[in-house]
Amino acid sequence: MLGYSYLDTGAMYRASALLFIRNAIPLDDSLLLAENIRNHSIDIRNGAVFIDDEDVSSLIRTPEISDAASIVSSKSVVRREMVILQQIFGKAHNTVAEGRDMGTVVFPDADLKIYVIADVAIRVLRRWRELRLMGNEANYGKLLRSQLTRDERDRNRLDSPLRIAPGAFILDSTLMTINEQVSTVIELFRERMGVIQ
Repeated sequence: MLGYSYLDTGAMYRASALLFIRNAIPLDDSLLLAENIRNHSIDIRNGAVFIDDEDVSSLIRTPEISDAASIVSSKSVVRREMVILQQIFGKAHNTVAEGRDMGTVVFPDADLKIYVIADVAIRVLRRWRELRLMGNEANYGKLLRSQLTRDERDRNRLDSPLRIAPGAFILDSTLMTINEQVSTVIELFRERMGVIQ
């Protein structure tokens, strides 16, 4: 619609977690984790996630990978490697980026920053539905505990903690449909960029 490429940084961290698990690298060994990222390619192309040219888009959406991604994303050396990959992507494309440190660390000079919030119960329900639609087993209580743990970890990590970026527009999506969220963001973009409809 706007000619922008989508960068799902959470998917990149999930891909790194899958890579680490496949290579039997302990998730607490930061140096080995960072070295592993440098020795492989993690890329997003047309919304699909690749490790060394293998499409792993469906393999990274399990609760186990989500938990592992949350752990490794708290490692400073891992975040540094991933930020490099994300910024390379941003330089190569007009980019819409999703992630918990996009406006504060990765793209601090972005034209438009949006901080999306939603009630945690609704977020977990959306995730539960997503997993069920993919044919995966999903336990709401387990997903809720995992989400609360992840949120706490992300808010309190030393490197790139979850924060509202200066100048960000706060969008409460709790009671909004996807189409309503998209319409709101596009309108904000047009206002910010002076685009005439």
